[in-house]
Amino acid sequence: MTPDEAYKLLHVRLQEMLYRMRWVRLKSIQVDAIEAVYAGGSDFIISATTGGGKTEAAFLPIISKLVDSTEHSVEALYVSPLKALINDQFRRLEELCQLTDIPVHKWHGDVTPSAKKRLLLSPSGILLTTPESLESHFINHQEYLRMLFPKLKYIVIDELHAFYGAERGAHLRSLVSRLQRYSSYKPRIIALSATLGDMRTAKYWVNGINPDAVKIILGSDTKESHIGVKAYLPNPDETPSCETGTDIIVTSEDTRLIDDIIRIFAGNTALVFANSKRDLERYTDQLNARMKELGKISPFRIHHGSLSKAERESTEESLRSPKPVVTLCSGTLELGIDVGNVKLIGQIGVPWSVTSLRQKLGRSGRRDEEPSILRLLIIENDDIYLSIIHHLRLDLLKTVAMVELMIEPWCEPPETDKWHLSTFIHQVMSLIAETGGATASYLYDRLVRSGAFDNLNKEIFLRVLRDMGSEDLINQIADGSLILGLKGERIVRNYNFYAAFNGRYEIPVYEGSKQIGMISGLPGNGAARSLILAGKRWKITEVAHNKITVEPSSSGQLPYFHGTPYIAVHPRIHSKMRELLENDILPNYLDEKSKTMLKDARSFARSRKILESPFLTHKDKIFWFTWCGSKVNTTLLGMGLLKGLNVEDEDIALAFNNSSLKDIKRRYLSFLEEPCELLQVAAKFPLQAVEKFDCFLGDELRAEMFAHNYLDIPGAMKVIETLENGDEPE
Repeated sequence: MTPDEAYKLLHVRLQEMLYRMRWVRLKSIQVDAIEAVYAGGSDFIISATTGGGKTEAAFLPIISKLVDSTEHSVEALYVSPLKALINDQFRRLEELCQLTDIPVHKWHGDVTPSAKKRLLLSPSGILLTTPESLESHFINHQEYLRMLFPKLKYIVIDELHAFYGAERGAHLRSLVSRLQRYSSYKPRIIALSATLGDMRTAKYWVNGINPDAVKIILGSDTKESHIGVKAYLPNPDETPSCETGTDIIVTSEDTRLIDDIIRIFAGNTALVFANSKRDLERYTDQLNARMKELGKISPFRIHHGSLSKAERESTEESLRSPKPVVTLCSGTLELGIDVGNVKLIGQIGVPWSVTSLRQKLGRSGRRDEEPSILRLLIIENDDIYLSIIHHLRLDLLKTVAMVELMIEPWCEPPETDKWHLSTFIHQVMSLIAETGGATASYLYDRLVRSGAFDNLNKEIFLRVLRDMGSEDLINQIADGSLILGLKGERIVRNYNFYAAFNGRYEIPVYEGSKQIGMISGLPGNGAARSLILAGKRWKITEVAHNKITVEPSSSGQLPYFHGTPYIAVHPRIHSKMRELLENDILPNYLDEKSKTMLKDARSFARSRKILESPFLTHKDKIFWFTWCGSKVNTTLLGMGLLKGLNVEDEDIALAFNNSSLKDIKRRYLSFLEEPCELLQVAAKFPLQAVEKFDCFLGDELRAEMFAHNYLDIPGAMKVIETLENGDEPE
């Protein structure tokens, strides 16, 4: 279908609106999406770079189809992971719908009760919401569900990659499955994503019953990219100094980093990502202090999830202004919120994943004629005395491996087979609250057999129910139905229930009546009288159990924020790291220091014959370079502990203390004759309640879930088999 043919399919009123908005031509994904919607039938996924027109691709044909509708129902549902993204898309859809008379509604925590009431009493048009707000409908508005969604035809899921493989994704998948039962249609699912690692698993996430029926619409990824990597290596013999008025310890390399950030990014509209909120606060404070030293107005802002809504929105607005602004940010700006024309992207520290790196790169150069620009600033670990493998420059090596994989192009496939038992417990309670009571067979049919938890067998299903019963989350009454127990009732009726993931308790920080943000803990031992928040320094004037009051200050200390989630390293990344050590190519995107460090890493690997033998002996330690990814390495670690070895995980290697190579190999090779069970290995790790409702699972089932989700014995056995022919190291 040609762009002109697709355009003519659209309703005349929508054509007129596009004309007023000065649309010159439909993009290829928009043409394909119009054709797919008008052809009817299948679900589909639209994958294109950020700013590639995915939202319009989904909604142009949907709006066109709804123009003449007279249904009293929400007919199109849009689900996003972020309220800010909903607000952004709401503005865009309202503009598109100006001449069509299609109402556009949003529903999340910041929407007024009166606006929500109007939708409940007169459902219509398009509704934009989050998974948590959708959950609230099942808990608080069960009686309205059949009136809200009887003619629901389309479900648009934005930022698909942010959902699948995560507990929040399992939650959304279950909600969508449950919601479809309220419509007389089978709603078509249209998923949008800028980054997809494996189309097969993406298809399965969208339609687990018939993934082959899911259509893929790919955007042309031909945008020019400019990538640069700069490395920083502190001198271990240097005595660091303390930043004036703060508890921030700095080296000459830290100073070089700050000056480079100013030189590279100042004068442009840019996003600079870092891997923790503390780092964001630290670098923003240092940048502002440095700009003050230079006698210049600082262009640096900060944006992360522990800042107040007003602070975040102020930064977003400044990014959309014509004045150049550099924002240091967390993943809150990694997704597709419209923040204007971002010219370049920065990343301080090793990226979380190739998927995340690709997503960030796509945030820049959104205009057709502009390239995407990415600058990675890698602070290498200088403590080679702590572990000899730091001679391999692991942070730089991993970063270069990710860049190379992104260029190939490749990114991590999602994990779709995880047991999300915490989310399953959440949905059992939610479904019981929705129905007032349900039999076990009904729950199994709705949530497992035809629902989102189709990878759980009946035995696991029943064991979860028994554990829930023992914890008073559910009770069985005389007719066999399951109802909420007293504890379950209290949990469900708390507003925190709507989210399937853990919400962390944080203390609000105020300047007068204005909230600045939230922190998890005060600096140092809690006796500090100053802090750094929102990139500014504050004197603490009052501390109460539920509030901290501050005023501007010339000094400040970094507060504490809750830790970042565990991110597994895919084996392909470890394999690429080894490959980089094996060859002599120096990518042209590396600066001179990075090239020197990579050459030094290769020299070390070859001089110690790491690429010839997987073992390296140094002092009282033996390193086994497995290069196998986090899941297999974790399994090998547990198997070593099971055999009584003193072993630690070193990312690309295992480190053994006070053991001989002969003994290490003998103990691992014994698994070839006497294989171990997953639960035996899982028992060597402390059982933790990782997800929100894991604490209600019995120890045995929690251990089985850990084994299923984080261990891989077949993969570990393949690595062990390579030991049979391994040579002794020199």
